Amino acid sequence: MFCAISGEAPEVPVISSKSGHVFEKRLITKYLAENDNKCPITGEELSEQDLIEVKSVPKIVKPRTPTMTSIPSMLAVFQNEWDSLMLETYTLKQQYQQVRQELSHALYQQDAACRVIARVTKERDAAREALVNLRAHMDSQAPAAEVPDNGNMSVDTQEEGLTSAVIEKMAQTSQALSKTRKKRKAPAELASVDDIKSYAQTAVVPALHSSTTPGITCIDLDSTNKLVLTGGHDKIAQIYKQDEDKTVAELKGHTKRITDVLFQGTESGAVLTSSADKTVKMWRPDDSGYTCVNTIDAHDSEVTSITLHPSKEYLVSSSQDSTWAFHDLGTGRTLSKVGSADVQTGFSCAQFHPDGLILGTGTNDSAVRIWDVKSQTNVATFSGHTGRVTSLSFSENGYYLATASEDNLVKLWDLRKLVNFKTLEVPQNNKINVVNFDYSGQYLAVGGTDVRVFKVKEWNELSVLTDNTGEVNDLRFGDFAQFLVSGGMDRSLRYFGPSSSQPMETA
Repeated sequence: MFCAISGEAPEVPVISSKSGHVFEKRLITKYLAENDNKCPITGEELSEQDLIEVKSVPKIVKPRTPTMTSIPSMLAVFQNEWDSLMLETYTLKQQYQQVRQELSHALYQQDAACRVIARVTKERDAAREALVNLRAHMDSQAPAAEVPDNGNMSVDTQEEGLTSAVIEKMAQTSQALSKTRKKRKAPAELASVDDIKSYAQTAVVPALHSSTTPGITCIDLDSTNKLVLTGGHDKIAQIYKQDEDKTVAELKGHTKRITDVLFQGTESGAVLTSSADKTVKMWRPDDSGYTCVNTIDAHDSEVTSITLHPSKEYLVSSSQDSTWAFHDLGTGRTLSKVGSADVQTGFSCAQFHPDGLILGTGTNDSAVRIWDVKSQTNVATFSGHTGRVTSLSFSENGYYLATASEDNLVKLWDLRKLVNFKTLEVPQNNKINVVNFDYSGQYLAVGGTDVRVFKVKEWNELSVLTDNTGEVNDLRFGDFAQFLVSGGMDRSLRYFGPSSSQPMETA
């Protein structure tokens, strides 16, 4: 037997009942007293009661020390000095190993920093080239408008303000939509409550996006209900075509994870993506797939959400830099960038009201704020959540607003009375990431740990869907709530519909 500290045969051997290591009793006792009862080998809690003395034969009996000047006394002093030296040597060995690990970590960080600098330099050069191309394109469209060539200014961030023409367009859109909204009744094709109750998984499209950085962060459904646009942690957006059962396009250009995606819904077939790389990109289809035709660089931090104005001509982006920005999609210009002294922790999500005149935003400080878009002022603030607001959705009739938060509650707000009239709860330890009303405004879907569907007005739970194997990050209703599609961390698109409906083939 050898002491685990000194490496020598112990005079009074003891063994740890926790780790099984053998120690010299005087050494381990002294070490425990000096190091808060921590095992010198494993670092676990170890007390003298955990030490078991080993009965050895023959047992060495040391002579008594008659005086401090005797040889045995001097030997005892030398022995104590030797013990102290062994303990100090052991401590130095531990510190040496720790320093080696810290040095290795520092070298790794330095190498990573060099690679990041090289990548950023490459992105800067690419951005400058794109800026030159954009200027040339704009000069060809408006030769009278000269742009100073200072090498740093981006045309995307030149704020012009909301012109009278923009405000008039928004007012006309709101008026036209308000008229149809008042006359519209629930369509006959709308899924019934029994249909929703019978919701079950009808198809699953697995293995979308990269497995290296897995997860679908956001989705959108086009007007035909056949195309699904997905954004992922892998910095790529994909377009999946349901009737052909394949991914028909991959949109590569962002340098960080995708945070939101939208179909513009116009004849151009354009799609919009936002990213943690601080940009919003517009993509249009061509012979080679989809090409980025414009990059909006209006924010100083991660773009968390984008929302399309009902006219399809304007876009609002929200950011962690505590601002939201209003963009003209026709020109690719940022018309206005809005901040507030009340918002210091960043915006987490945003959505236009169905009439397009007000904007709802969620913040990292758990507040929900309503903005008058024309005057760009905060007209109402809802408080009640205790965590970051992760998602919000307006009902199509414009009366209700549903919000989800990291406190794992869904709150319903009456926009006519500006009050929280209902709070929906899920089982303890369940997460809530997203809320979404269907177009008719009759049903509300809630996604997170699972997917739940509620009936509006009664707010009773109609369906609970637990087929996903990872957290659900986004979901969308199809026309007339005939189906629901979700995407999440398991890299799968899942389609849910009435159990009597014809199952769709899976990828």
